[in-house]
Amino acid sequence: EDAPLQILALGTVDSTYTTTVRSRVDGELVKLHFTEGQLVKAGQLLAELDPRPFKAELMQAEGQLMRDQALLENARLDLKRYRQLLEQNSIAKQQVDTQAALVKQYEGTVKLDQGAVDNARLQLTYSRITAPISGRVGLRQVDLGNIVHATDTNGIVTITQEQPINVFFSIPEVDLTQLLQAYTGNPKLAVSAWDRENRNLLSEGTLLAIDNQLNTDTGTIGIKAKFANTDNRLFPNQFVNVRLHLGSRPQAIL
Repeated sequence: EDAPLQILALGTVDSTYTTTVRSRVDGELVKLHFTEGQLVKAGQLLAELDPRPFKAELMQAEGQLMRDQALLENARLDLKRYRQLLEQNSIAKQQVDTQAALVKQYEGTVKLDQGAVDNARLQLTYSRITAPISGRVGLRQVDLGNIVHATDTNGIVTITQEQPINVFFSIPEVDLTQLLQAYTGNPKLAVSAWDRENRNLLSEGTLLAIDNQLNTDTGTIGIKAKFANTDNRLFPNQFVNVRLHLGSRPQAIL
C-alpha cells in the first residue's frame, strides 16, 4: 500500500518576532496600560510617561516659530515697499538687495523653527509608548514612578509574537537528498508538531525555509517550519517532536 515518508526530529518553538519595548525618551513612568501575560495588538498603548516637560518644549518651539513668522512677514512687507520706491528712483538698490537677503534669512529661521516644532511634537508622541508588534507581553521590567531612559537595557516589557509561530529543527545530512527531492515538487511540505511523549498532536504547519549550508560540526542542516498556532498550543522555547512529511511511496511493501 502507499507508505508515508517522514523525517523525525526534535524541534524548538521559536517566536516569529520578539521585541523589547523601550522608551525613546527619558521621563517618569506614570501609567501602564497592560497586564503581564496579556495579548496585545500592534499600535496598542502600553505605557505613558509624564508629558508635561515635552508639552512645555513644544510650547516654546511654537512661540519661537510665531515670533519669527511675524518678523518674516514684516520683512516681506518692507521689501515690497522698497521695490516700489526703487521703481521711483527714491531708494538705493543696495538697500533693496539687503532687505531681500534679510527676507531669505528669516525664511531660513522659520524653517529651523518649524523643524524644532516638529521635533518637539515628535518627542511628545514618544511619551506614549505603543506596542510595535502583536503578541504576548511578558513580565514588566519597571514599576510606576521610576525614571525610564532610552538607553535602558531591559526596557519596559518584552513582546513575543505567537500567531503565527515557528519551529526550528535539524535533520541529518543523509536525509538531505530525499528532502530536496520532495521540496522541489512541493515547497510547502506539511510539518506536524507532537508533544514530548510523541502521543498528542499539538499543531500542523508547513515548511518555511531550509538553511543555505550544512553545519559541519554536527552534520545536520537547519529547517524552519511555520505554524498558525490559532489555539496557542505552541509556546516559545518549548521542545516538540517534529514530523516532516515528504509525501508517500506508492504501492510499497510494508
